[in-house]
Amino acid sequence: MELKDYLRVVRRRWISIVAAMLIGLGIAAGYTLTQTPQFQAKSQLFVSVKAGASAADVSQGNAFAEKRVTSYVSLATSPRVLQSAAQELRLDDGRALAGKVAATSPAQTVLINITASDSNPELAADIANAVATELIAAVNQVEDVSIVHLSIFEQATPASAPSSPNVPINLALGALLGLLTGAIYALLRELLDTRVRSLEDVERTVSAGVLGTFSADASVESEPLVTQGDQFSHRAESFRQLRTHLQFTNLDGGAQTVVVSSAIAGEGKTSTAVNLAIMLAEGGNRVLLVDADLRRPRVAKALGIEGSIGLSGVLSHAIELEDAIQPWGRGGALHVLASGRTAPNPSELLGSSTMAKLINRFEDSYEVVIIDAPPLLPVTDPAVLGSMSSGVVLVVSADGRTNRADVAQAVANLESVKARLLGVVVNRLEKPANSHAYYDYRPESQEFAEREKSSLRQNALRPRAQRN
Repeated sequence: MELKDYLRVVRRRWISIVAAMLIGLGIAAGYTLTQTPQFQAKSQLFVSVKAGASAADVSQGNAFAEKRVTSYVSLATSPRVLQSAAQELRLDDGRALAGKVAATSPAQTVLINITASDSNPELAADIANAVATELIAAVNQVEDVSIVHLSIFEQATPASAPSSPNVPINLALGALLGLLTGAIYALLRELLDTRVRSLEDVERTVSAGVLGTFSADASVESEPLVTQGDQFSHRAESFRQLRTHLQFTNLDGGAQTVVVSSAIAGEGKTSTAVNLAIMLAEGGNRVLLVDADLRRPRVAKALGIEGSIGLSGVLSHAIELEDAIQPWGRGGALHVLASGRTAPNPSELLGSSTMAKLINRFEDSYEVVIIDAPPLLPVTDPAVLGSMSSGVVLVVSADGRTNRADVAQAVANLESVKARLLGVVVNRLEKPANSHAYYDYRPESQEFAEREKSSLRQNALRPRAQRN
C-alpha cells in the first residue's frame, strides 16, 4: 500500500480511529482515578574513605570507596536495615517497607540515594531518613570506622505533589494506544473488507476506464428517469458526461451497440441503460433501447410501456421487429424494444444466430443501440451478447453490496469470450462533503421562469388586501 492508500483508509475509517482513541483515553482516565496517589522522598548519603597524603593514596581511597558503595546500596534494602527502620518508626513489620524503599548510586560517585514512597508524604520522608540512619549504623558495625565513614548529606523532606500516578503521561499513553489500536483495526478491516465502497476500489479492481460516476441519491427511487426531475440536476449532467465519454469509445465509427450489465443484480444497470438511452436520444442520435433481460425485465415498467410484446417474440419469430418496437418520449425520439413474454430458454434465444443477425439489423437502422442485459455472474447471457456487440459497459455499485472479487470475475467472464469492456460506470458513490459539483448552472431563462413561478405562487397565497 502507498501513502495515499493509508490516507484513504484514515478518511474512510476516521470515526473508528477517533472512537478507539477516546476509549483508550477513557480507560487511562479511569485507571488514573482508581490509583492511590504516591509521594516520594529522598535522602542522600556520602561515603568517604580515609587516605594518605600522596596522590596515589587519594586515588586508591576513591576507588575503594566506589567499590564499597555498591555493597552499601544492597545493604540499604536488606531485611536487617528495613526491620530496624520499621522499629524506629514504630511500624508493625519491616517487610512492609520492602516495596516502598529503593537505593541507588549514580555512576562513578560515592553517593547513595535512598528513595521512599508512600501515600502519606510525611511518612515517606520519615522512612527515607530512618533507612539512611539505620544503614549508617549497620555499616559502622561491619566496617572499620577509622577508614570508611558514611554521613547524611541531605535529609528527606515531605513532597508537595504526588509522584504517581502521572496524569498527563497516563492520558497521553492511553490516547496513543487507543489511536494505534484504532489505526490497526481500520487497516485490518480495510484489508479484510473486499466490498466495493469507493471509486478507488473500482479502479484497483478494473483496469478499464471509468466512463461515469453517480452519487447516492434518495430521489432516484421516486424519480428513476432523468426526465422526471430537474433536467439540469447533477444526476442529469452526470448522464450527459456518460453520453460524451461513451462516444469516445466508438473507435471504428459507425453504429455502436452497447451492452449494459453488472456483476450482480441490484447495482443499477437498468436505470443506467434507460437514462443513457434517453440522453443519447436527446442529443439527436437515433437510439434503440433493448431489454435483453428475459428473466427479470425492468425497462417496460420504468418507461411505462407495454412489456409483453418485444424481444422474445421477435427471436421466436412470433412477431415482426417493426411491430415490436415502441416509440417513447417527445416526438418518439427514443425507440424501445421491450423484453416480451417470459421465455423458457432465454440463454438459447440470446445466444442464437438469430440474435446476432438481429443486432446487425439494429445497427443498420440506428446510430446507437443500448442493450439492458442480465448480471454477468448468475448467467452467461450478457457475456454472449457482449461478444456480438461493440462492447460492454459494466455498472458497479459502490455502496458495499458488491465484492471486488465479483467485479473481477465479471470482467474475467467478458474476457473469456473476447468481449470488449468499454468502461465502468460507478453508481451510488458517497457524496464528498466539499463537492463543487452541485453549483446551480442551469440556463438563465429557466432560472428566471422558475423565479416568476415561485413569485406568482406566493402572491396567490397572500390575502387579497395584502396583494393590493
